[in-house]
Amino acid sequence: MHRPSLNSLKGNMRIAIITAIIAIAVISATAGASPKIAPGLLASSKDSLMVWVFFEDKPLDGMSIAAVARLTLSERALERRAKDGLELDIHDVPVNTRYIEQVVALGARHRRTSRWLNSASFITPKAALHNIAELPFVREIRPVRTYRRPIEPVSLMRPSEVDSVDDFYGASRAQLEMIGAIDLHQRGFAGQGVLVGMLDSGFRTTHRAFDSLDIVAVYDFVHNDTTVDFDPDAGDIDEMGFRHGTQTLSCVAAFSPGEIIGAAYRASVALAKTEDIEAEYRGEEDNWVAGIEWLDSLGADIASSSLGYSTFDEETPYTMNDLDGNTMVTTIAADIAASRGICVVNSAGNYRQQPDWPTIISPADGDSVLAVAAVGHDKVIASFSSPGPSADGRIKPDISAVGWGTVIVNAYANAGIAWSSGTSFSCPLIAGLCAAVKSANHELSGYDLALAVRASGDRVRAFDPTFPADSADNDYGWGIPKGTVAAGLTMGFYGRAVDILSGEVIPNKEIHFIYDDTTIISATDTFGIFVDPLAMAGQSVALYMPGYPEAISFTVDGAGRAVRFGRYRDGETELLVFPNPASEYLRAVAYAGQNAHFSVFTASGELVFDERWSLADKFEIVWPLKNGKGTPIANGIYIVRLVTEHGSITEKIAVVR
Repeated sequence: MHRPSLNSLKGNMRIAIITAIIAIAVISATAGASPKIAPGLLASSKDSLMVWVFFEDKPLDGMSIAAVARLTLSERALERRAKDGLELDIHDVPVNTRYIEQVVALGARHRRTSRWLNSASFITPKAALHNIAELPFVREIRPVRTYRRPIEPVSLMRPSEVDSVDDFYGASRAQLEMIGAIDLHQRGFAGQGVLVGMLDSGFRTTHRAFDSLDIVAVYDFVHNDTTVDFDPDAGDIDEMGFRHGTQTLSCVAAFSPGEIIGAAYRASVALAKTEDIEAEYRGEEDNWVAGIEWLDSLGADIASSSLGYSTFDEETPYTMNDLDGNTMVTTIAADIAASRGICVVNSAGNYRQQPDWPTIISPADGDSVLAVAAVGHDKVIASFSSPGPSADGRIKPDISAVGWGTVIVNAYANAGIAWSSGTSFSCPLIAGLCAAVKSANHELSGYDLALAVRASGDRVRAFDPTFPADSADNDYGWGIPKGTVAAGLTMGFYGRAVDILSGEVIPNKEIHFIYDDTTIISATDTFGIFVDPLAMAGQSVALYMPGYPEAISFTVDGAGRAVRFGRYRDGETELLVFPNPASEYLRAVAYAGQNAHFSVFTASGELVFDERWSLADKFEIVWPLKNGKGTPIANGIYIVRLVTEHGSITEKIAVVR
């Protein structure tokens, strides 16, 4: 499958980013007001407002872009840019501090700075807005959006009474097997050398699953300190604010053999506390933007965000129409992060059944964001998992993983596990998989890495044009990914089992992959999809399903296919012609013999169609009800005859369109 390179995408991504920044700056004038001020701000009933102030430029004071940018980025970040062939540009240059100081001088209190958006957020008296707008370097003033709904788990955590089991992966085995993470681990790739940044509500790392965790840096963007656990001295209110982040972290990096293993248990992590978890569950988008820019400055390879923005305060609204990949501030920042070489992974959301916002959330709508849906262990979409598409019609979410009954650490203790549900947990499983994939293939970065994981999804890889139900959609995205395929270590064999007789998929059925030196027993899933992710290009494989008379042979070539398994009907021979009556096509199926001969005659005996074929090549032919010249035949009664060395059948078939 063709995979665009990061360099080939840079130009398009930069165009999208520039377009998005221009969109931020669109001026909406109202009578008697500065056109720089968003109308909603002036209509606010509040005397003190939280605002973004966007600036016109970034004066370099005679220095080069590269020289200035190097002052803000770590050596690891600079090395990542160089390795990926990404030049330092104006997005890497800090915001001019003199601009911020002049806004503060007018009575505003500085909160956050965004070098990517060339902006800063402030708490300012409403009366000062006009004076700020009159500053010549100010381009626009708009509200900092405040949302009122976090991506909370949708089911209560259920602690496990089993302290450990006699297995390295413990209860987390199934969720890791589904995405192919264990196959990567067994080849020695578990995220080593990769830095994963976590954006969440707080973290507690006293659980034994984090004893060997390599924490590169931590920062609390709510209280501006380096304590990401509950810290009442800093103003924390919710004593359990660390719970959500601790649980998501365990999906990525837990290491407690026999209890729980993360998808990238050898990765390094940076922990950003960006959410203010209070009684009303409030969060501000500028904390998220500051957090992901901080991760970039550290040189993070992957950002995992089990957060999102949907239902906002009535005075700072976005709408579902803004989910176009270029409008919401967190979405713009996420896409810029991808252009910096970061693979951004975000929850799709838990709002499928919410009447006021029944779709994905920001920044999952980002063009370059890997948005993650939640499925159960049966691979069926969870009832809460937010569907797409984006407002501009793109398929969202992108990929799926276990988010219903996900195994996590018991965040309230120093040992033990629990189960919980939500796209909050399918997201870090995929982020961890991305880290394991990158440790296997360091050439993959940013959106390239996201695309590689997405392209390994089973829904698109099982696609066959003759069975169009196989495709990416706005529930599952591209389906369940497979780690070794995403990393380019294996090609994988993807198929969907279809019954020749009924034309229906064959779900939950044992299937055997028979290779020259081994046989692998797997099963089809609820949708009839089956995958051997470890199949290598060029291998010969025969597929056998118990209850069906013949094995079907293929060469592993990376093409997904609908594999049609034939079987006898009770009391019938190995020769079948159906359906009857026929309206679109007629199938002639022969299960035994060397060669087959299929003929069609009118009721008066005139030959209409005739074909011979080798059963070594195929079991059936599909006749589209046309004569030898390709002309559709008339409605009526026809005599069909199917012959092999083992016997023959002759039947009357009605053609009725």
